[in-house]
Amino acid sequence: MAIIKFNTMDLGIYDTSVVISAITQTNTANNKPMVKITISDGEDTITAIQFDTTKADLAYAGIEEGITALIRLEITDYKGSKSYKIVNINPVKLPEDELKQLIKLPPEDPAKLTNDIIMLIKQSSDRAYDMNTIDVPDDDFSLTALAVRIIKSNLAAFTKSSAAKAMHHNIYGGLAYHTYRMVRSAYKVCEIYTLLNRELLVCGTALHDIGKLIEMKTSDTGIAKYTDMGNLFGHPLLGIEMIDHEVWNKNQAIGGKSYNSEQVAMLKHMIASHHGQPEWGAIRMPSTPEAMILHELDMIDSRMYMYEENFKDMSSGSSSEPVFGIAGDGKTVIYKNSFSDYE
Repeated sequence: MAIIKFNTMDLGIYDTSVVISAITQTNTANNKPMVKITISDGEDTITAIQFDTTKADLAYAGIEEGITALIRLEITDYKGSKSYKIVNINPVKLPEDELKQLIKLPPEDPAKLTNDIIMLIKQSSDRAYDMNTIDVPDDDFSLTALAVRIIKSNLAAFTKSSAAKAMHHNIYGGLAYHTYRMVRSAYKVCEIYTLLNRELLVCGTALHDIGKLIEMKTSDTGIAKYTDMGNLFGHPLLGIEMIDHEVWNKNQAIGGKSYNSEQVAMLKHMIASHHGQPEWGAIRMPSTPEAMILHELDMIDSRMYMYEENFKDMSSGSSSEPVFGIAGDGKTVIYKNSFSDYE
């Protein structure tokens, strides 16, 4: 069955395949059960309602977040806007060519982005690394080697992972895309602010969200769900534990001290403080220039992604509805001016 994109649909009934992004249980005004199902066609995301259904009913039928499903979608007019209702829904396994149409990807191949991140890490110290491989020498215990080893040992998950469940870079390969842009920005910042230790900043930037590989589980369609470990601890602490695990493994392997303890502490501090403030999830406030810059780069890239995504559906010279996350209050509108080339 051909996949029909949402932006081509008018009022009527359509049979098409979608990715289930989220499911929320709620009730009608008459206190009857219904679910709100967020669905994606690989380009756009909408929320549709299914009446007389519970989340448990869907789970029993094999419908859960992250899967692909065949739906019958009814579109009607409600006060001048389109209203979406799911008439029928069933899980479906799609051939690879159809599945690819439903997965939202970064502008560049996530595998290439991940490889480029590792190469940028290697370049950050000005050491003579072999740039034809992602490997580092066994006797190298620099920050560069530590960062490369952690990413390499989680290569498939890092390449596939979303960077978030919602808000920003919440797509297949979103973590690699988010991290790559930040690492490139870190390089540029170091050209201006020479006080910064480039190797420390680049390695900390490359690993700042590494704990998300444990905090979340990303489906093959790019939909992320929080794990129990993620709900209990959050990715900053989980990322620090991944660093500690790597250090412990190397200490055991050589029967002594491997990595420099002060350098490792500075790296861990960057991860602990990259959210900037305790109310935003930081374990500590940034105490080093590299930690402060990492936080600012994270804010810049996450918010720029929100502008990029919202601008796609906006005409020039217009304002958006309130966008949650731009300023943290959910009340900020963004404006797309008519004299810039935002394409």
